[in-house]
Amino acid sequence: MQIRLENPRSQNAIIMSLIVGFALATAWIAKSYIADKAGHTLTIPSLRLASRMDPGNSTYHVQLGRLYQYSINNPMPDKAIQQFQEAIKANPYDPQAWINLAAAYEFQGDTAKAEEYLRHASALAPNLPLYQWTIGNYFLLHENIGEAFRHLKVVLAGSRQYDSTVFNEAWKASGNGPQILKELIPNELPAEFSYMNYLTMHQGFADAEAVWQRIKASPNSFDPHEAAGYIDTLIKTGHADAAWQAWSDLQAKGLVPSPPGGVDQNLVTNGDFEDPLLNMGFGWRIQNVPGVYAGLDTATFHSPGHSLTVQFSGNQNLDYHGVFQFVKVLPNHEYQLDAFMKTQDITSDSGPRLEVTDAYDTRALDKSTPGMTGTSGGWNPLNLDFKTGPKTQIIVLMLVRHPSSAYDDTGITGTVWLDDVKITSATQ
Repeated sequence: MQIRLENPRSQNAIIMSLIVGFALATAWIAKSYIADKAGHTLTIPSLRLASRMDPGNSTYHVQLGRLYQYSINNPMPDKAIQQFQEAIKANPYDPQAWINLAAAYEFQGDTAKAEEYLRHASALAPNLPLYQWTIGNYFLLHENIGEAFRHLKVVLAGSRQYDSTVFNEAWKASGNGPQILKELIPNELPAEFSYMNYLTMHQGFADAEAVWQRIKASPNSFDPHEAAGYIDTLIKTGHADAAWQAWSDLQAKGLVPSPPGGVDQNLVTNGDFEDPLLNMGFGWRIQNVPGVYAGLDTATFHSPGHSLTVQFSGNQNLDYHGVFQFVKVLPNHEYQLDAFMKTQDITSDSGPRLEVTDAYDTRALDKSTPGMTGTSGGWNPLNLDFKTGPKTQIIVLMLVRHPSSAYDDTGITGTVWLDDVKITSATQ
């Protein structure tokens, strides 16, 4: 559609309006460009120019205020406050402007105004970790622990970036484990696991156990490997009962397998290898060893439809302990180990076998089945009776191969399969 203007005066008016509009637009663009260029040069003259050219841009006022506030040679706190106030006039919804204004008043000793403006900034950004981190640190420095924790709790709920620092500062400021857990740690699994792992790393096991109690009570499911660091550290440091309790909690939640019939029928987890290998806790673990493959086999098994297979390539005269499981036992107690093993083309005179040792003191327990060499042709039953030491709480059940003492044994080749492994009490 075309509009025809016959009147020359109308045509001239339109042309003039277009020229004026273009000129205004050009002037605005030029001002914005100049302001932007000046604003990227962080000096007082350039930022003053930028704020004059684009007074509605709060960023220039904030940057200028910071230069006034933090100048080493000539700080001007009053001018800093003025610029932060101008920033708020330009954009009252900018939390950064309010935070800087609060900092300026804090430097002048007016903590009442500082806290007022920080709370205003918090209201503008209630769920943004970056701002809540700054606000929380202010209250922490001023020993208002309760309010600091409320802000830092938002940080932990929204980001993993600050976890270690928040935990460290919380313990320095409070030192009260129950308070930190209740007031600071969000009821969210990622934050809870992060905090539990932090406590575990610092061997704060009693406080870590309190976090675990909250985690296990959560209705939400999670990957059991999230608890691996906690349980494995408990095992490593001799906290056998706590480690087994946490593992039992995972079993109760259906996150790791339980032996058919319960532990009264078999203390070994996943002894039939029908579940995935967890490489954690009281499940089977496989260590990567050069020249050896270890994993599940779905083609050869004693009971359907998986077994564990280990294949040796013959590269070296190995001292192999690459497949094992921690098993919780009672001290000074008699047990029976039963399993089935099959071999094919094991060339060494020192073949694979099963071994049980005390996890912390092999002098208390160290027994093994005979090694199997050559080709068995079928599944051989393995049986081993053993008694735990007076302080034994955890044993290590291992598939091992000890180095051959033969001078001409340069390595072991062949394959071994293991299935239907069971440890039961001999006094039932």
